[in-house]
Amino acid sequence: MSGGSRVKLTGVSGIISATHYSREGALHGHTWHITAWWPFQSEIGAEQRRQELVGYIQVFDHSILPDAIAWGEDLAEQIGLGLDACAVDVSRPLEGIYAKWVRN
Repeated sequence: MSGGSRVKLTGVSGIISATHYSREGALHGHTWHITAWWPFQSEIGAEQRRQELVGYIQVFDHSILPDAIAWGEDLAEQIGLGLDACAVDVSRPLEGIYAKWVRN
């Protein structure tokens, strides 16, 4: 294979169910599928990363999300910064809604 540089990433996922207030002020809930990505490191396995993610997002599960992270993009950023990830995907796939945060 030739070409440009290649980047290897390790991704792991977890699921939370949480509520938030809509722009109209109605409290409602979603099931959020979260995938966090890190640069591949052979000394840190995917299972360890998954434990980190699940442990971190557990605080959001079955809670009311504060306004500052009530939207998928903000939730993705919070998780990415909290876990020092390089990217986080947050989705509600049954609704066809996706958000992504990528570290600059």
